[in-house]
Amino acid sequence: MNEPAMPPENPEPPLTAEAGSNAIPQDALAAKLEALLFVHSRPVALRRLAELAGQGSVIPVRQALEFLAARYESSGSAFTLQNLAQGYQLTTRPEHDALLQQLVREREAQKLSPATLEALAIIAYKQPISRAELENIRGAGADHLVRTLMDRGLVKVGERDTSKPGNPALYVTTAEFLRAFGLRDLRELPSQADLSAGAAEAGEGEVEQAQAEAPEVGE
Repeated sequence: MNEPAMPPENPEPPLTAEAGSNAIPQDALAAKLEALLFVHSRPVALRRLAELAGQGSVIPVRQALEFLAARYESSGSAFTLQNLAQGYQLTTRPEHDALLQQLVREREAQKLSPATLEALAIIAYKQPISRAELENIRGAGADHLVRTLMDRGLVKVGERDTSKPGNPALYVTTAEFLRAFGLRDLRELPSQADLSAGAAEAGEGEVEQAQAEAPEVGE
């Protein structure tokens, strides 16, 4: 009868960084590198990663990155580690592109300039509306604003006004507009009365704050 195999007396320790005060287990180093790559939107050079992680050599850093990449691959993670010419970059897998593009569009919609948001609000509440009517309400040109909104997919030509010369386009908001602002339909838009009340309260708050911060004038 064969005796059961005994574990080695001195099991091999986890791979660490080079000997010295900065030596840490490989999985701990991988966690540091993962955190660094997570907050960088651009590739990071191997030597720069070593500096940030407090390592005197790039060898353990490269090994930890290989460990991290293998873990992503074996676990079916949404992330993948890219080794690019400029360095390493943490990215998401291509199969999630459509999902992430939706989030990007929502964020882009929230980065519109005040003038563009104003034009969008007018279209949302007055649709269908022509560019001339939009400009009349704004008191300024709106051609570039409408183009921006159409490029973002927030506004489209809904119909044309055949009662006027040239059949001007009438603009309406899109389904993308609803998604970007978290609305199920246009009925969920705040009423204009609510907007007016909110603006008035905000104005009063600013006045009160300015009065509170104003230095007292001695008699």
